[in-house]
Amino acid sequence: MHEPDFLLIVIIVTVCLLCAVVGLYLLANFNRIFRGRVRNEILRKNIVVWLIVLFISAAITPMGGGLPYVVNMVGWWGLLGWHLICTTADSVIVYNVARLVADNKRLKKLSFIRHKLIVLLTLVVSIVAVNMPLYYIMYNFKTQYLRYSAVSSIYMAVAIGLVYAMISYLDIERKRKFDEKELELSRLRELKTKAELDALHSKVNPHFLYNALNSIADLSVTDGKKARKMTVALADLFRYSINYSNNNFSTVKEELEMAQVYLLIEKIRFEDKLNYSIQVDEELNHYLVPRFLLQPLVENAVKHGLKATGKMTEIYLEVKKQGTGMVINIADTGPAFPDQLTPGYGVKSGYDKLELLFPGQFELYFNNEPRKQVSIYIHKLVKNEQTV
Repeated sequence: MHEPDFLLIVIIVTVCLLCAVVGLYLLANFNRIFRGRVRNEILRKNIVVWLIVLFISAAITPMGGGLPYVVNMVGWWGLLGWHLICTTADSVIVYNVARLVADNKRLKKLSFIRHKLIVLLTLVVSIVAVNMPLYYIMYNFKTQYLRYSAVSSIYMAVAIGLVYAMISYLDIERKRKFDEKELELSRLRELKTKAELDALHSKVNPHFLYNALNSIADLSVTDGKKARKMTVALADLFRYSINYSNNNFSTVKEELEMAQVYLLIEKIRFEDKLNYSIQVDEELNHYLVPRFLLQPLVENAVKHGLKATGKMTEIYLEVKKQGTGMVINIADTGPAFPDQLTPGYGVKSGYDKLELLFPGQFELYFNNEPRKQVSIYIHKLVKNEQTV
């Protein structure tokens, strides 16, 4: 007589443990189960909750003292039917009530512990309120088993609530660590960008410096005033390149002034072989562009115009408004761009700075018609802003 009872107990305990493991696994993976298979998110969550309640309540039900009575009264199939009814009621009513409480904006402003306690209390109250009438009917309107039913309902609510709180805490920790890593990556990207820009700013053509110093040396003997003028201009240019303010942007006005300083130095060197003109829409003077954008491009025009041919060269630099942005044109009367153009330092430097500071907001073109020029279109106007 005792062996079948012992075997039955072993089977029930084993089944309960398996149901508990499956239910807790579903609860731990709540946000991943059926994702992609059920498009409606609320429907998906309700289905998963139904499965969680089905398995966890199956694991807890034997704790109630009325189980043998129900089995004797309605049989195992009847018990299964009532279990499915209770599971459906709990998942549809209890879960959605708890979800509304958990997602309440005011309650979310509370501390983590207070918020989870309120959700846990909601689970306990709602699950008892739903289960007690059902158990009262299931036990054939007898009240002696209701205490055990209430205890099992509370156990189930507390178990689900505690696992929910633990998962929420782990999600918060995971998000916090992810945010810390993102912040660190962002800081590293910022440092990398700054280092790249600093490297670009610090590059001054050594040939230009060598030739300028040689010219100053010659002029110091033949024309002291020109030598002094050239020395002051060179000092201004290098002071600008040092970038004491540590800014990666300069105003259009500042950039044009430095381009003019460079052209003045070259004009002193080559005298009548070089002419230049600068035009700008006054309203653009206080908008920002990458620091040291124009001088390398102007130097490029001098190099491939005057220095390559030795003939008289004219350089035109203009900045004008176009649509919601601006266009910068650097033109010269030197030889046309070849069909297979290999960008030099001036172009590569300008492109790299624009790519770092105006990603996706600029275009760069080389044209031979109607005149030879490099054109930079900046589609985003930035005024008095420092982003790096």
